[in-house]
Amino acid sequence: MEFSDLYKKGIEFWPIAINIGDGYPTGKAGYLFPELTAIHDKIEDNIHIDDIWLQIIDWSLFQAFHAESKKLIKNDEKTLNTRQVELNEIQWRVLENLKGEGWESLLAEYINDL
Repeated sequence: MEFSDLYKKGIEFWPIAINIGDGYPTGKAGYLFPELTAIHDKIEDNIHIDDIWLQIIDWSLFQAFHAESKKLIKNDEKTLNTRQVELNEIQWRVLENLKGEGWESLLAEYINDL
């Protein structure tokens, strides 16, 4: 599976703009973004259990969007544009997720075509 195809498939589920103004700090360095999390939960609920690749890209997109939201909110920005998050960041998260135990066969099929 090539990253560009995976990204195209996954990004379609996400809105272009997400309000992150509802975000607030938790713990020492964490942040919670209720709207971002609600969108992810809704997408996750609609992914068929057998569509492992879509599960991987959805989780990776959420991770990248959350990290970007933390940067933006610290600069008093209230909106995340999902299409402006760096593809390298998303690709790195896909790769890191596939390096987890039990994902060896998918990792062998994965191609970073950036």
